[in-house]
Amino acid sequence: MTATVPILDGHNDTLTKIFAEGGCGMEGFLRGCEEADIDLPRARAGGLAAGFFAIYIRSTDPKPEEEPARDAQGGWTFTPPAIDPAWARAETSRLLDCFDALLAAAPDDIACCRTVEDVRSVIDGTRLGIILHLEGCEMISPDLRELDALYARGVRSLGPVWSRPNCFGHGIRFGWPSSNDIGPGLTAAGKALVRACNDRGILIDLSHLNFKGFMDVADISDAPLVATHCGCHALAESARNLTDEQLGVIAASGGLVGCNFFTGDLRGDGRFESDMPLTRMAEHIEHLVEVMGEQHVALGSDFDGADMCDEMQDVSRLPAITALLRGRGWSTEALTRLCHGNWLRVLDATWPDASQSMSPA
Repeated sequence: MTATVPILDGHNDTLTKIFAEGGCGMEGFLRGCEEADIDLPRARAGGLAAGFFAIYIRSTDPKPEEEPARDAQGGWTFTPPAIDPAWARAETSRLLDCFDALLAAAPDDIACCRTVEDVRSVIDGTRLGIILHLEGCEMISPDLRELDALYARGVRSLGPVWSRPNCFGHGIRFGWPSSNDIGPGLTAAGKALVRACNDRGILIDLSHLNFKGFMDVADISDAPLVATHCGCHALAESARNLTDEQLGVIAASGGLVGCNFFTGDLRGDGRFESDMPLTRMAEHIEHLVEVMGEQHVALGSDFDGADMCDEMQDVSRLPAITALLRGRGWSTEALTRLCHGNWLRVLDATWPDASQSMSPA
């Protein structure tokens, strides 16, 4: 299956995965890496033109190897513990150094997208565009002293929290069935971070915020609201999914939601099994369109960070979702908006006009 519409994907954890201990590293990413969902050859095969590549800091504690324990009705919850900010700063620096080495090794194949024009150039070109994103801001101190240096290194998007607490707020726990109205909102430092991002033109990701934190950002931010990788709570009562009320708030701001591909957030039974039909993803996308309007809906896979269904096991399968939607009556114009047009509109409204592009020529 050949891609026909270039795709800008709202979220993946590929940099964290390939540059982790035992990961396939730079050469694996450039030549092919079976252990990851995204590598350069399969990105090209799947029509991935650009994506938000997360700097996600793993805990130093071993991760559970099995799903959380379930109650008699199949319900479960899990709240990851906080991590050490010093570890987060050191690991962020290491991952950014690895990314810089990747750019230097493949300037004809990879571009760091710092401006909207950078993004447009990869949508229309052949290089894979990487937008650097911070998934959780443990590497940033409460006084925000690191923010400008991170911006200078290419960071253009961040989520104040992942699904664990930090000095900026409380991430929404994982769980099913569950409301997302759990815990307090942003701290004073979190509110200052939102304002600082607005001042610098850094996109703020709502994906892992609880309800009160979400509403704090909505009250403070003057940029379009964005959740890069979420599903619909009306279809699957995952704590990570957004209610129709939240979807309406995002649409009213001119923002968008990137539909998550994670089976646990889409299936509706809280399980992670891969036998979910791809039509279930289409149902979430179409619910987003019904509630928000098609100009506010995009894709946000969570490749290399979550469990995928059998029909979407890696980035090369991306044409399957556009083919499915076309078969459900979507026009080329609507698919183009979903795949990258809506992202470009929001980035135009969020990122400042830069005096220079720093992507490798």
